Amino acid sequence: MSAHEPHPESVPFEEVGTESHTVPPPSTVELLVTELLAAVPEVRDSLLSAADSLLDAARAVIDAAERVVFQHRDPDDVT
Repeated sequence: MSAHEPHPESVPFEEVGTESHTVPPPSTVELLVTELLAAVPEVRDSLLSAADSLLDAARAVIDAAERVVFQHRDPDDVT
């Protein structure tokens, strides 16, 4: 191959991007992801509601732990 010969796998500049390709059918995972993305508003709202509930539960656990620590604290301990 000389410097003036094009590479055997080269594509002429005018033809770049015009070649056709067959696309394989979507996989099961791709279909599932597509369905989840289509349901984003409903899923997002459910996830936000669940996250809010988990945050409330975590706050309740922390508050309960603080009460237990306060009840068992030595009154002579000033720390």
